[in-house]
Amino acid sequence: MRWSVVKSGVARTGGDLLILPVVEGDLAAVQRLTGGRDDLAAIVERAGFRGAAASTLPVFCAGPATGWILLVGLGKPDRISLETVRKAAGTAAQQARSMRARTVVVAPLAAETGLDAETVARCWVEGFEMGLAPAGTADARRSATHGPLVGKVVAERERDREALRRGVSQGEVAAAGCLEARRLVNLPPNQLTPQLLAEAARGIAKRSGYRCTVLGPAQLRTLKMGGLLGVGQGSRNAPRLISLESRGAPRGAPTVALVGKGVTFDSGGISLKPGAKMEVMKCDMAGAAAVLGAAVIVAARRLPVRLLVVVPTAENMPDGGAIKPSDVLTMASGTTVEVLNTDAEGRLILADALHWTCRRRPDYLIDAATLTGACVIALGQDFAGLLGNSSELVAVLEQAGGETGERVWPLPLVDAHREALQSKVADLKNLGPREGGALTAAAFLSQFVPEDIAWAHVDLAGPAWTDKGGPLGPRGGTGFGARLLARAVEILVG
Repeated sequence: MRWSVVKSGVARTGGDLLILPVVEGDLAAVQRLTGGRDDLAAIVERAGFRGAAASTLPVFCAGPATGWILLVGLGKPDRISLETVRKAAGTAAQQARSMRARTVVVAPLAAETGLDAETVARCWVEGFEMGLAPAGTADARRSATHGPLVGKVVAERERDREALRRGVSQGEVAAAGCLEARRLVNLPPNQLTPQLLAEAARGIAKRSGYRCTVLGPAQLRTLKMGGLLGVGQGSRNAPRLISLESRGAPRGAPTVALVGKGVTFDSGGISLKPGAKMEVMKCDMAGAAAVLGAAVIVAARRLPVRLLVVVPTAENMPDGGAIKPSDVLTMASGTTVEVLNTDAEGRLILADALHWTCRRRPDYLIDAATLTGACVIALGQDFAGLLGNSSELVAVLEQAGGETGERVWPLPLVDAHREALQSKVADLKNLGPREGGALTAAAFLSQFVPEDIAWAHVDLAGPAWTDKGGPLGPRGGTGFGARLLARAVEILVG
């Protein structure tokens, strides 16, 4: 969509659909914004619309300013949050699409929400764009062809205009990163092999101004990346290691590294997954999608940071050359790993990527991965698990998640979890006991991160995919993590 901020009054701004966000119980604001139209007041009263969260009421008004008005409920004033605004906007976007509106006029009620104008505009545009994203696998960025083309945000007060413009711009950028991640996750696995993911990363790098490097099998063998090569050896689509690096970062800027798991399809390998819902395993590169989406946002916001994005990518397939339970792999760090289950593959490719990244000595390191089903059992689909060695980084990610609506929940990581991974035939085994699977998986990764590098691990296996859809998007990949990680970077370089 093309968004703009206009200074004319709501009633005088041209469009197919006027959208009025309504705080529950404050219909007087609707009257004020629409010039005290008695016909609208009567219709709203008869319909019993009060502005409850997620409620909508489309109204066609005749008269001098004939046209459609959509009332969208924000809920009770003491319950309105950033996510409330996003969801209301997403609901409005989907309703506007069903009404075939092409130009929408929006009047954010900043004063009534208790939020400042910039914040309301940012969350509104973010939620509207995310809610418009179509269900089509390859077209998640092309919301303009599936809904409104133009959005006009009305500035009631002159002093709010610049704040609204900033908010609109920030919302567009955040949505773009999320939708890029969502697009990648939703692609069919035959259209997103490791090689094609590398090509997608090159495209992002070119558009966003990063330096992109892709290492193929021969270079991975030189680096002795036994984990990444081992996971990929059962597929005809060879693994890659992708990196994006900032160009022209300010002198003295901190280095933040984001590492994302990029298993473009996970059959489980020889430890084959059940057939039911295996098609969702195209989502096993959602960590990679999240870090690439975050890179889009960080570049667009021109944050003063040296950003390093690293994506180990492979297919986990069960052919005659695949790794087997009881194989021992030698990782890039020299650590040997006994493979007890080939479906615990994400930690193997991440271990090599983390070791390679840590050689660059970043100031902060965050990895994102759909790592364990155990984390989904523990936290469901509304929270990502959060573990690490840095209380500062954990706190930053908690703050970022609270602001973006991509919530994380801290979990423990102690020596007992590392001890559970001791092997009798190698340095480590890739699987701990059934209990606390998300914790031992993070403990495995911690073996490849020096203690003096601030590190956090985000297990987004739950929220990376939704089967039911909602105000902020349809069934499929959610794009979870892109906004979270970008906001975390913004806080870190603050």
